[in-house]
Amino acid sequence: MHIALLLVTLSAASAAPNSWSLVPSFNSFFKEQGDNVVSWYNDAANMKDSVENYVEEQQRMFKDKFNDYVDDIQENGRHLVDSTYSSRESSLLDNPDIILSVPGIITRNGYICETHTVISQGYVLNMHRIPRSRSHSDVSPKTVLLQHGLFASSADWIMNGPGKGLAYVLADAGYDVWMTNIRGNRYSKDHVWYKTNSQEYWDFSWHEVALYDVPAVIDYIMEIKGTDTKISYIGHSMGTTILFAMLTLRPEYNNILTAGFALAPVVYLSDMKSPLKSMAPIASNLAYIDSLQGTYEFIPKNSALGQISSTCSGENMDSLICKNIVFYLCGFNERQFNKTLLPVFLSHLGTGTSWKTAVHFSQEILSGKFAQFDYGYWKNWRVYGTQSPPDYDLSKVTLPIKLFWSKNDLLSSEKDVQALYDKLPVKPDMFLVPDEKFNHLDYLWAIDAPRLLNNEILSSLEAHMPDYSFTVRF
Repeated sequence: MHIALLLVTLSAASAAPNSWSLVPSFNSFFKEQGDNVVSWYNDAANMKDSVENYVEEQQRMFKDKFNDYVDDIQENGRHLVDSTYSSRESSLLDNPDIILSVPGIITRNGYICETHTVISQGYVLNMHRIPRSRSHSDVSPKTVLLQHGLFASSADWIMNGPGKGLAYVLADAGYDVWMTNIRGNRYSKDHVWYKTNSQEYWDFSWHEVALYDVPAVIDYIMEIKGTDTKISYIGHSMGTTILFAMLTLRPEYNNILTAGFALAPVVYLSDMKSPLKSMAPIASNLAYIDSLQGTYEFIPKNSALGQISSTCSGENMDSLICKNIVFYLCGFNERQFNKTLLPVFLSHLGTGTSWKTAVHFSQEILSGKFAQFDYGYWKNWRVYGTQSPPDYDLSKVTLPIKLFWSKNDLLSSEKDVQALYDKLPVKPDMFLVPDEKFNHLDYLWAIDAPRLLNNEILSSLEAHMPDYSFTVRF
């Protein structure tokens, strides 16, 4: 249309007296437009350089402060305040869990820890295993696979310490405990051929974890222990998303697993109460902006989380800011909040995930569906053969399931949990945590976790393993 209009204008000009006198004005016009384009690109390049410089400066600042923090811990080892802390007096404790790895923490607490490696689609996945309790020498035939949530790692299951952390509780109850680490986190960062700063490396969401990685882990455990091994799956938050996606994409695992336990299920998200929901409409745009800078990892470890971890230690851990980091996003529950664990929790948080994972969750929030990744109209046709991504077919889920939920969970609401319940063909058991204030992270670090949660998990496991009955109470 623009070309036709230009030709008509030139024709009219050529028919007019002294028509060629108009040509310089056209030349001036196009030169001006060309100059504008060049200027725009120069401005865009300068803006990109400014953004990159700003990001590099912020990352350098956070990294320097985090390194100073770690150096100080290594030198003094006195960065945590006792649970009896008050603003006037405090008792400083040594807590190396802030800087120890998961195997280091487990070993420090007197348990055996093994690291096992599985390669899935080139990703080198490292699992942590507690094969038995401190008081037994034989490996238990009873096996549990623990799958952590977003921004997390196997550390989730041990941070609450012996007697409270679920991995320790299960080991003490006679279980062989396997803890996964999803592709991209600090323990599963390597890849056979991709570099970790490449777009190809970060081209995944929880869909690929469910389709390839967790099945590979389960197959590996059965290879080690025998194909008749009874394996129960316990997932928290995104760990539940992975479970239900896997059971629809790889329905044969409905018959391989013994039971599934979903802590704070995150499948349907349209009723999410957390302020994180407000980020959903702009997640794709933010991911695109980061991609222009060559960044495909969502909230890398050297980002603001390191600064937050440093800030929320010592005398600051009781501040409103530090508490609200958790309460604002996940639900207020000060009674179950062990403030001495906050620096430990934050130091193990932010272990690496992809922007694609964050965008996938934002699509779930906006669509109200449990569906595969939405690439947009044209790429959906190429990938799926349809204009919209297919839903995960929950009618294929036949594994015995138990859903654990709480009324104060801002990320997993009662309405969304009920929507999941309604979609499952084999109706799952439901357990409402008996604490009105129990929030999304209390599943991992609640002070009263044994009474409120762990005993119910243990009794539910007993019901699905009649040949290995046991009774443990705390």
